Amino acid sequence: MRKFFLITAVFLITAGCINKSSDTNTAEYNIYSDKSNWLNLPDNITHNADVFYIYPTVCASDTSNKCSIDNMQMQNSAKRVIKLQADAFSKYANIFAPYYTQYDIDVFKYSNYNDIQKTIKDNIQGLNEIYDALDYYFKNYNNGRPFILVSHSQGSAVMQYVLSDYMKKHTEYYKNMVAAYVIGYPVTKEFIAENPHLKFADSADDTGVIIAFEVQSPNKAGIDALYTDNRLVINPLNWKKDETYASKEENLGSLNQKTLEITSPGIADAKIDLKKGVVICSTLDEQKYQIPIPSVFGTGSYHGQSFQLYYVNLGENAKERIDNFIKNKKMK
Repeated sequence: MRKFFLITAVFLITAGCINKSSDTNTAEYNIYSDKSNWLNLPDNITHNADVFYIYPTVCASDTSNKCSIDNMQMQNSAKRVIKLQADAFSKYANIFAPYYTQYDIDVFKYSNYNDIQKTIKDNIQGLNEIYDALDYYFKNYNNGRPFILVSHSQGSAVMQYVLSDYMKKHTEYYKNMVAAYVIGYPVTKEFIAENPHLKFADSADDTGVIIAFEVQSPNKAGIDALYTDNRLVINPLNWKKDETYASKEENLGSLNQKTLEITSPGIADAKIDLKKGVVICSTLDEQKYQIPIPSVFGTGSYHGQSFQLYYVNLGENAKERIDNFIKNKKMK
């Protein structure tokens, strides 16, 4: 229980090479043919687009630094977190989410961004599981629908592998990607430069793009394990990349993570700090909303609230991008 309430936060490595072909299960049994290995599978396909979601750190192992795919504590925690994050898109997309092996939060204590990259690179099992889940999803569930990638923290670092490696190899799938919401982990200028098939979002309705941001208090202090230079960011309220301020009146609704009720208008404003590459929120009680992991995030970090603060805006933005993607596809 000590860690349970902490674990909507952590991160993985930026993209690199995965020592596995994503096609290894073509003629083999794929564990994701077993529905019990999925956090979420839709009962019915009710939307014309999908979401493929990779959850953040929810592992709280007392015996090792990892949770395997069948760890019940991780599974139960992931069931809670998906309601705080991916469900923001459920009005407009079918949600698919696999379980995968991940690290415990304690692995990242007193780390910095470079240390995290080196540490997480060893989680080949978890990365391969996500690749297998994607293989199975595209071959058995997607049926050619446009899709959105959604992730947070440790899940977003895994998602960078998906974008830089898997989607590069599978252009037949990548052409149907509406957008990738890679929240709570750095997406840098260097990452985009190293992967010229990728592009960062410029507006509210462009498609085939990456959306990324991290949220902090104006008084953020202490360690920040995720800090790195040249971080790309977009404002989740006005969808601009400059320092134009967006008031909380522009916030269509924030999610209360305890009651799962939506407050409208939302409780959070948003302004980009271009030097730090983060979104600054000035309307919250820092003591109430900061993530209580000072050994990783210092004070004044709203890392664990990234989706909840801008919950309705994220869903509505996904709808706008889906509609634009489908319209443009029909025109071709």
